[in-house]
Amino acid sequence: MVDAIDSNDTTAERIRHDNATKPRLRDTWLLHKAQLLQLLVAYVVLTGVWAGVGKLLTGPLEDGAIVARDVEVAEDLAANRTPRGDDVSHLASMLADTFVKIAATAVIALIMLAVWKRWRDPLMMIVPLVLEACAFITITVLVGRPRPQVERLESSPVDSSFPSGHVAAAACYTALAIVIAWRTRHRWIPVVAAIVLLAIPVAAGWARMYRGMHFLSDVVAGFVLGIVSVLVSWLILRAAPEGPLHLRGKDHEHKQRQAQLQAQ
Repeated sequence: MVDAIDSNDTTAERIRHDNATKPRLRDTWLLHKAQLLQLLVAYVVLTGVWAGVGKLLTGPLEDGAIVARDVEVAEDLAANRTPRGDDVSHLASMLADTFVKIAATAVIALIMLAVWKRWRDPLMMIVPLVLEACAFITITVLVGRPRPQVERLESSPVDSSFPSGHVAAAACYTALAIVIAWRTRHRWIPVVAAIVLLAIPVAAGWARMYRGMHFLSDVVAGFVLGIVSVLVSWLILRAAPEGPLHLRGKDHEHKQRQAQLQAQ
């Protein structure tokens, strides 16, 4: 009986120790002043590079081989549409629809937060999408490339073709493979996940071209934008220290601690 009591005491003590050592959710935040500045720099660089490429396609390269190939692919896809292709392309395009991508990311992030009680994993899903979306919106306004001159199977509130926002957002789903790599010791699992997730932007890219919404170069640019957004976010988050949100400098924090000590 004494052994049973000792065992119960040990178990209770272990539970109290685990609860005491488990970090609070607010103490696992990763986006502090330094990380926000890094994301701002990344946004500026991505916007500048992609807007520059878009301006080349709508300017000096407009009569070149790339644009000629763009037009050829767009016209060929439009000329060979089928009822089955129309239905499949609609479903593939919906994979990266604005509502779908926001809802899917929110649900996945909330599940991660509820299960693991840390911000690292959900932020790995959210940050790339936000970075990509901010860059995309600015780029598409700056470039203003007309959409293909073929019959379109859907409409869009954004009347600019470069880059493909659907494909860029779909490429951000690959961030899930990084989270899986963090959470498993089996290397083949994140590899398989990455291959499956990469199929989403590929399918979305084909669908957007098939439906007359984008040129081939728009799709390629959107895909690379999404992948780069994921990689940049990963580099920033993996090096970020966990802790409560800090937007002010270290000097300010040091003065605050000194004031608290003096008050005591």
